[in-house]
Amino acid sequence: MTKKGQIYCFQADYKESRNFDEKSLPDWLSLNVNWQGYCISTVPWVADVARVLGLLPIEDTPEAWIAYLESLGLRGVTPICCEVFFENRLYY
Repeated sequence: MTKKGQIYCFQADYKESRNFDEKSLPDWLSLNVNWQGYCISTVPWVADVARVLGLLPIEDTPEAWIAYLESLGLRGVTPICCEVFFENRLYY
């Protein structure tokens, strides 16, 4: 049986990410914007399928996801605790 992906959560700097196009975000990522910047989480059930189909050629590690997010134009990408990430979404 193959290993299933995890949910990873990240924050990116809004001002530094000028070359990032929100409309081109793939379906295996979820994006919110708040006063802290971009808040991104992975959607593992979509990412796993994309990886099998060869559409997402990265390993399922935080480091690989950071590099991938930076390749999309996001800057200042840092991992954050998903518990805090989703707790903050309850207030929107």
